[in-house]
Amino acid sequence: MKHYHVLFLMIGFLLTACSSGIAAPKAQTEVGGASAEVVLAAASDKPTETPFQPATFTPTPIPTETPTLTPSPTVTPSPTNTPVPTLTPTWIYNEPGQVTVPILLYHHVEGDVSYSRYYVSVPDFRAQMQALHDWGYTAIPISLLLDALIKGAELPEKPIVITFDDGNRNIYDNAFPIMQEFGFPGVFYIVANRLNSGTNIAHVPELKEMLAVGWEIGSHSYTHSDLTLDHSIAQYEILQSKLDIEDALGIKVQTFAYPYGTIDPYLAQKVQDYGYRAGMGLGASATHTWGTMFYLSRIEIQGDYTVTDMAARLPWKDNK
Repeated sequence: MKHYHVLFLMIGFLLTACSSGIAAPKAQTEVGGASAEVVLAAASDKPTETPFQPATFTPTPIPTETPTLTPSPTVTPSPTNTPVPTLTPTWIYNEPGQVTVPILLYHHVEGDVSYSRYYVSVPDFRAQMQALHDWGYTAIPISLLLDALIKGAELPEKPIVITFDDGNRNIYDNAFPIMQEFGFPGVFYIVANRLNSGTNIAHVPELKEMLAVGWEIGSHSYTHSDLTLDHSIAQYEILQSKLDIEDALGIKVQTFAYPYGTIDPYLAQKVQDYGYRAGMGLGASATHTWGTMFYLSRIEIQGDYTVTDMAARLPWKDNK
């Protein structure tokens, strides 16, 4: 009978142990002391945040900003300089020894109406540059003409050199911006003792601005004296002017324009001796040879010339 009592006590103890929650410590150790439901809930919260991140960026006005860039093509009407890209397909190699390139000569570009041989009005100058552009002419620097003449070089189909004598300020103020519109470089011949003197003369800052966009600067002597009348001043007028201009502008002066277009064999030799590549004179021809390098012909455009008058002095008249 005692054995039955002991058996009943053991069965009762086992039943109370099963119902008292002994397994609870196992559940706590498996999740590190936290409820498994809390851990799963925390883990499930994280993925639900990431889908919302792209959603918050997609409404941003990226598409609405890019259309605001498309109106900028309204700036492209400035293709007034488009002659420059159209030059490359038409360039042709020129054999050395002879070259056909008209060289124009201006002195002043000023006012609405011309009142002197040496003053071309601003409207007339603009019309002349427009005509050259429309006729297919391409302005080149004098250095390129010399390269083609001396050793051969590629030139555009209708090259032209546009030069200005004396260093007058109105060339910077009036001719320079018009030529910029057409992509035309020019050649400016400076009287050395006028650098930085007087209000009507282009000064060093203006000349450097012109150089920076492809213009070239040459010497027009030191004092603009007729050198044929006094050879004793030739060295100073030809050489010293070159040195002073080079020092002021930090360039190499390559060409000399004879004052008044006057020349003799002595002066031509001195221009060569003092390191110039060529001398610039006056004339009507557009063809230059080795024999004329120190008196290249320049066609003066006078104040009363119309576009038709200019055309009559140029080659390649088929497109006029």
